[in-house]
Amino acid sequence: MSIYRYPPQVLFGDYLRAGAGLLLTLLPLLVLQPSWFVGTALFLVAAVCGYFLFRTVERHRTIIAMDDEGIAVRALKGPKHLAWKDVDEVKLTYYAVRRNKRDSWMQLTLSAGNESIKIDSRLEDFLDIVERAAEAARENDVALNRITIANLKALGIEEE
Repeated sequence: MSIYRYPPQVLFGDYLRAGAGLLLTLLPLLVLQPSWFVGTALFLVAAVCGYFLFRTVERHRTIIAMDDEGIAVRALKGPKHLAWKDVDEVKLTYYAVRRNKRDSWMQLTLSAGNESIKIDSRLEDFLDIVERAAEAARENDVALNRITIANLKALGIEEE
Protein backbone atom coordinates (compact mmCIF):
# COMPACT_ATOMS: atom_id res chain seq x y z
CA MET A 1 0.00 0.00 0.00
CA SER A 2 1.28 3.45 -0.94
CA ILE A 3 0.46 6.54 1.11
CA TYR A 4 0.35 10.02 -0.43
CA ARG A 5 0.01 13.50 1.07
CA TYR A 6 0.13 17.09 -0.05
CA PRO A 7 3.57 18.41 0.94
CA PRO A 8 3.37 21.45 3.25
CA GLN A 9 5.72 23.46 1.03
CA VAL A 10 3.27 23.34 -1.90
CA LEU A 11 0.45 24.56 0.37
CA PHE A 12 2.45 27.38 1.94
CA GLY A 13 1.41 29.89 -0.72
CA ASP A 14 -2.26 28.99 -0.24
CA TYR A 15 -1.96 29.50 3.51
CA LEU A 16 -0.24 32.83 2.91
CA ARG A 17 -2.90 34.05 0.44
CA ALA A 18 -5.79 32.95 2.68
CA GLY A 19 -4.23 34.55 5.76
CA ALA A 20 -3.49 37.81 3.94
CA GLY A 21 -7.02 37.89 2.54
CA LEU A 22 -8.54 37.39 5.98
CA LEU A 23 -6.25 39.98 7.54
CA LEU A 24 -6.97 42.57 4.84
CA THR A 25 -10.73 42.09 5.11
CA LEU A 26 -11.43 41.32 8.76
CA LEU A 27 -9.10 43.94 10.23
CA PRO A 28 -10.84 46.89 8.50
CA LEU A 29 -14.20 45.32 9.22
CA LEU A 30 -13.48 45.11 12.94
CA VAL A 31 -11.49 48.32 13.41
CA LEU A 32 -12.96 50.90 11.02
CA GLN A 33 -16.71 50.22 11.33
CA PRO A 34 -17.33 50.72 7.60
CA SER A 35 -20.67 51.57 6.01
CA TRP A 36 -23.21 48.81 5.41
CA PHE A 37 -22.23 48.41 1.75
CA VAL A 38 -18.47 48.33 2.35
CA GLY A 39 -18.91 46.11 5.40
CA THR A 40 -20.97 43.62 3.41
CA ALA A 41 -18.38 43.57 0.62
CA LEU A 42 -15.55 43.04 3.12
CA PHE A 43 -17.52 40.30 4.86
CA LEU A 44 -18.17 38.47 1.57
CA VAL A 45 -14.50 38.61 0.59
CA ALA A 46 -13.55 37.43 4.10
CA ALA A 47 -15.98 34.52 3.75
CA VAL A 48 -14.36 33.49 0.46
CA CYS A 49 -10.90 33.73 2.06
CA GLY A 50 -12.13 31.72 5.04
CA TYR A 51 -13.46 29.01 2.72
CA PHE A 52 -10.15 28.98 0.86
CA LEU A 53 -8.33 28.60 4.19
CA PHE A 54 -10.62 25.72 5.17
CA ARG A 55 -9.96 23.97 1.81
CA THR A 56 -6.21 24.43 2.29
CA VAL A 57 -6.34 22.95 5.80
CA GLU A 58 -8.46 20.09 4.44
CA ARG A 59 -5.93 19.41 1.67
CA HIS A 60 -3.08 19.57 4.20
CA ARG A 61 -4.80 16.97 6.41
CA THR A 62 -5.77 14.67 3.50
CA ILE A 63 -4.16 11.24 3.33
CA ILE A 64 -4.52 9.13 0.21
CA ALA A 65 -3.82 5.40 0.23
CA MET A 66 -3.59 3.32 -2.92
CA ASP A 67 -3.10 -0.39 -3.45
CA ASP A 68 -3.97 -3.01 -6.08
CA GLU A 69 -7.59 -3.14 -4.89
CA GLY A 70 -8.45 0.55 -4.86
CA ILE A 71 -7.83 4.05 -3.63
CA ALA A 72 -8.93 5.59 -0.34
CA VAL A 73 -9.00 9.19 0.83
CA ARG A 74 -9.16 10.25 4.45
CA ALA A 75 -10.02 13.93 4.79
CA LEU A 76 -11.93 16.28 7.08
CA LYS A 77 -15.15 15.51 5.19
CA GLY A 78 -14.75 11.84 6.04
CA PRO A 79 -13.26 8.78 4.39
CA LYS A 80 -13.96 7.64 0.83
CA HIS A 81 -12.91 4.45 -0.89
CA LEU A 82 -13.16 3.43 -4.53
CA ALA A 83 -12.34 -0.06 -5.75
CA TRP A 84 -10.48 -0.02 -9.08
CA LYS A 85 -12.91 -2.61 -10.47
CA ASP A 86 -15.83 -0.22 -9.80
CA VAL A 87 -14.34 2.90 -11.41
CA ASP A 88 -16.73 4.02 -14.14
CA GLU A 89 -15.39 7.49 -14.92
CA VAL A 90 -11.90 8.97 -15.13
CA LYS A 91 -11.29 12.63 -15.94
CA LEU A 92 -7.97 14.43 -16.07
CA THR A 93 -8.33 18.18 -16.49
CA TYR A 94 -5.66 20.83 -16.88
CA TYR A 95 -5.93 24.34 -15.45
CA ALA A 96 -3.60 27.11 -16.55
CA VAL A 97 -3.49 30.40 -14.68
CA ARG A 98 -1.16 32.09 -17.14
CA ARG A 99 -0.39 31.59 -20.81
CA ASN A 100 3.20 30.63 -20.06
CA LYS A 101 1.88 27.60 -18.07
CA ARG A 102 3.33 28.79 -14.77
CA ASP A 103 1.14 28.06 -11.77
CA SER A 104 -0.83 25.46 -13.72
CA TRP A 105 -2.09 22.18 -12.31
CA MET A 106 -4.05 19.07 -13.20
CA GLN A 107 -6.99 17.53 -11.42
CA LEU A 108 -7.85 13.83 -11.52
CA THR A 109 -11.46 12.89 -10.87
CA LEU A 110 -12.30 9.23 -10.25
CA SER A 111 -15.91 8.10 -9.97
CA ALA A 112 -17.58 4.83 -9.07
CA GLY A 113 -21.35 5.06 -8.90
CA ASN A 114 -22.29 8.03 -6.71
CA GLU A 115 -18.86 8.31 -5.08
CA SER A 116 -16.08 10.43 -6.52
CA ILE A 117 -12.58 11.46 -5.52
CA LYS A 118 -10.73 14.55 -6.74
CA ILE A 119 -6.97 14.83 -6.49
CA ASP A 120 -4.83 17.66 -7.77
CA SER A 121 -1.35 17.42 -9.20
CA ARG A 122 0.32 19.05 -6.22
CA LEU A 123 -0.01 15.70 -4.45
CA GLU A 124 3.31 13.89 -4.12
CA ASP A 125 3.73 11.18 -6.78
CA PHE A 126 0.54 12.29 -8.55
CA LEU A 127 1.69 10.56 -11.73
CA ASP A 128 1.59 7.13 -10.00
CA ILE A 129 -2.09 7.60 -9.23
CA VAL A 130 -2.87 8.86 -12.75
CA GLU A 131 -1.14 5.83 -14.27
CA ARG A 132 -3.15 3.46 -12.07
CA ALA A 133 -6.38 5.33 -12.86
CA ALA A 134 -5.67 5.03 -16.62
CA GLU A 135 -5.05 1.32 -16.13
CA ALA A 136 -8.38 0.96 -14.27
CA ALA A 137 -10.13 2.82 -17.11
CA ARG A 138 -8.67 0.35 -19.63
CA GLU A 139 -9.58 -2.67 -17.48
CA ASN A 140 -13.16 -1.44 -16.98
CA ASP A 141 -13.66 -0.27 -20.59
CA VAL A 142 -14.31 3.29 -19.43
CA ALA A 143 -14.68 5.74 -22.31
CA LEU A 144 -12.37 8.71 -21.77
CA ASN A 145 -13.19 12.15 -23.12
CA ARG A 146 -10.82 13.79 -25.61
CA ILE A 147 -9.48 16.24 -23.01
CA THR A 148 -8.53 13.41 -20.65
CA ILE A 149 -6.88 11.50 -23.50
CA ALA A 150 -4.86 14.58 -24.49
CA ASN A 151 -3.80 15.21 -20.89
CA LEU A 152 -2.78 11.58 -20.43
CA LYS A 153 -0.65 11.82 -23.58
CA ALA A 154 0.92 15.04 -22.27
CA LEU A 155 2.00 13.05 -19.19
CA GLY A 156 3.38 10.27 -21.38
CA ILE A 157 0.55 7.82 -20.65
CA GLU A 158 -0.95 6.14 -23.68
CA GLU A 159 -4.66 5.33 -23.68
CA GLU A 160 -4.39 2.07 -25.66
